Amino acid sequence: MPETARVLQFPARQTSTAVSPAEALEMAREYLSTAEEDRSENVKEKNLSNCDVLLAICKVLRDGMESSPAVTVTEASFLYRWAANPESAVGVFDEREYVLGEAALIAAKGSRLLGKLGDAERWLDRSDAAFRHIVNPAPSLAGIAFERLALRFAAGRYEETLELLPSLKSSFKKLGMGIENAKAQFLEAIALRFVGREEEHFTLLRDLEQASEVRACPSLHGQVLVHIGHHEAASGDFETAARTYEKALPIVMRGNRPVALCELKWAIGDAYRSQGSPRRALESYRAAKSDYQQLGFRAFVTQMSLLIAETLLALGRDREAEWEILSALPAIEEEKMVPEGFAAVALLRESVRRRKTDPNALRELREHLQAKS
Repeated sequence: MPETARVLQFPARQTSTAVSPAEALEMAREYLSTAEEDRSENVKEKNLSNCDVLLAICKVLRDGMESSPAVTVTEASFLYRWAANPESAVGVFDEREYVLGEAALIAAKGSRLLGKLGDAERWLDRSDAAFRHIVNPAPSLAGIAFERLALRFAAGRYEETLELLPSLKSSFKKLGMGIENAKAQFLEAIALRFVGREEEHFTLLRDLEQASEVRACPSLHGQVLVHIGHHEAASGDFETAARTYEKALPIVMRGNRPVALCELKWAIGDAYRSQGSPRRALESYRAAKSDYQQLGFRAFVTQMSLLIAETLLALGRDREAEWEILSALPAIEEEKMVPEGFAAVALLRESVRRRKTDPNALRELREHLQAKS
């Protein structure tokens, strides 16, 4: 076979205006900074018909997902609908399918962060269907497989997550996706903790912390350190945990992952609580809750409210604890965070009504929610 036969001749890309990567990124940011109602049809056509700008928009959405997941899902959903319209101009080869897959995957991740697991699953199905029609689908399909495992983990299916991770890690290794493989190992480490395999959990975290791929990625490196510190604090080694958290803080800040900073504040609160310093724990929990509220992570705001309530009860501030519980219960019911008829919810509501908050029901509900996060 002649060598030229191995090369596919694709039609040249046709865009209204050739732009550099930097220009495309600037146009993408300008487009996204404009309120949707203020975007004229000409503005949409100018930006979304240019594949370079369209892919830059996807990048901006990915990078800003944790800061504003609700906005990310809205924008990614619009991109998906736009690219799915046959009348929309999206490249000349497989660009349309790639944009459909990428927009759906972004919407899936954002939905998971918001705790909308059913929506996330549907978006993953759409992403899978689109990516199967691009020239090199393997890396993208591996990314979808990872997101499906993250959904299983979020649903509390830890054993299934651990069972399926080895195959995914093997795929990442074969494809040369080093950082994705490291993220899969991090998911494995957290799942190990939830099934009670603490030593394996801690060993894997320590190995990850030394990995070059992890150290080159501040967002992941910071998260790994936060969880190492959490293990050290849970083991009663508060001095070592404090040093680990101190090391993690600048890395988390550099990684620009707001969720990791929330996790760090939460973990510091847990450490203070374990040390018998509930007032200092309360400060950290409230700081974490405030950050989660700004990010729009309603499920985590609810968990923090219940954790704050437990801490307030320990301080004898029962009335304040009731306010926290009453602020959390509507979200639990509206978002269906617990199975219908979950006894702890009814017991807690009734005990608050009687002004005698049941600490056992509160703890059971909080632990149930935390196990699902």
